[in-house]
Amino acid sequence: MSTTWDMGGPRRRRIRDTDEGASYVRPRRLRGDAEAVSPGPNRREQRTAQVLRLVDERLVAERAEAAAQPDIGWRIGGLRLDPDGVFAFLLFLPLLFIAQLGSLGAAAVAAVIPLYVFVRRERLLQVMWPRLFLFLVPAFALFSVLWSQAPGETFKYAIEFGLTVLAGLLLSSARDQFAVLRGLTLAFLTYVAASIAFGGSVAVGVGAGGYAFSGLSGSKNLLGDIASSGMIISIATLMLGVRHRRPLWIVIAAAAILLDLYVVLAARSAGALLGLAMGACAMLALAPLLAVGKAVRAWLTAAVALCLIAAGLSYRWLAQTMIEVGAQVFDKDPTLTGRTYLWYRAADLIQEKPLLGRGYYAFWLQGNIDAEGLWRYFGIDERGGFTFHNTAVELLVTVGWIGLILTAAVALVGVIALVRRFVVRPSIALVCWISLLLYQLARTPIESIGVAPFYFSTVLAFAALGAAFGRVKAPRAARVPYRSPNVIRLEPVDYSAAGWANTRPAPAPGSLRLLRGPDERP
Repeated sequence: MSTTWDMGGPRRRRIRDTDEGASYVRPRRLRGDAEAVSPGPNRREQRTAQVLRLVDERLVAERAEAAAQPDIGWRIGGLRLDPDGVFAFLLFLPLLFIAQLGSLGAAAVAAVIPLYVFVRRERLLQVMWPRLFLFLVPAFALFSVLWSQAPGETFKYAIEFGLTVLAGLLLSSARDQFAVLRGLTLAFLTYVAASIAFGGSVAVGVGAGGYAFSGLSGSKNLLGDIASSGMIISIATLMLGVRHRRPLWIVIAAAAILLDLYVVLAARSAGALLGLAMGACAMLALAPLLAVGKAVRAWLTAAVALCLIAAGLSYRWLAQTMIEVGAQVFDKDPTLTGRTYLWYRAADLIQEKPLLGRGYYAFWLQGNIDAEGLWRYFGIDERGGFTFHNTAVELLVTVGWIGLILTAAVALVGVIALVRRFVVRPSIALVCWISLLLYQLARTPIESIGVAPFYFSTVLAFAALGAAFGRVKAPRAARVPYRSPNVIRLEPVDYSAAGWANTRPAPAPGSLRLLRGPDERP
């Protein structure tokens, strides 16, 4: 009976060789004519190989997609400027400085958006078609002209709101999302650096004492919102810089993160800090899921979705909890700068016109008695730039319950589509948009989010919702028209028999000649 040796099998003993100091596996003896089978990888090795294969396949797919894109843009020395990144920077720079630029900043925003639409005109309808439902919100705002208290102002601000939504959807459908994030990072870094260099401070609360850093805006909440949004975007830019091996952008993103963190802490904004904590945790939790399989992402995403649904059902309790935490942790007055009185007055206004409201942007206008009274109560001498500091309350006062339900339905559809796209085709850019959206949703109980025209937060909110759908792809190669084949004849020509006395036969036009040597036989 022959004997063979198998180096694998379920039972293996590791023996130390004292001479060479190397370890090996004791072979297993097989009786009979059985063949020894080489051991396969264990389960841990198989899982590791599967994860590495998924990462490699995703990187190869991303690089192939990037290589298929047309090389567009401009080069200044060794730096390449992408149109998407340039548009993001030129759009957000006046949006962030709009308090200092005033009407000039609004005009710059209104000029940049149509210009970018012209640049993207070839495939604009193709990328906007699945996003058209997001325009229902500005369309209803424009429709509120019919019952608005100030139809002219409603029409003006509704058009600006529509342009703001269009800008966000253009960002989400851009061909190069890394370029978009780079442009946004530079814009936020510019504003934060200018605020640190030339900014000031404001008093905290109503009689609570203390001061907080307000930067150029004169509002610590606005500055905290800008710094928190910029920090989330800078973290995503840092991740993409590491993946694409861009040391310059790694340094820029790291500097932006440090400055944003300093500004958020110095601003002492409760809403910005709480929202930033949720957005940063979401980014750190979702980024590792890029390397796992689709099933794992689906299960974890479903668990997170259930938590968000439970949070939505407990909206009132969460809002009250955030108010109490903000009052205790950040040493503020219990009314959070008088927000509770503001909401008390808003309840009376909602009862007067509950279904359709008073018209989009038709309340906070000079000459409106109710608005003038609230401005005087809060000591706002400018008589403008004020909100109800609650997204649902703001919508109920302006567009009523119908507008609130429509906005909530549109946002819900966008969130579901965004989560589905992350499960199917994840990317760092999608992680960034999801984190920004969670950051915005966390602040809806104490701030007005996604309803203000020509406001950077509104652009980011609709860009996150629009990121659930496809982006601009590289143009396909032109199809070669089909041509009917030319029928030819094959006529063999025997050159071996040709000599000085025999003329060579001339082939017919349009035929192929088969050359036959003297040693070849027909």
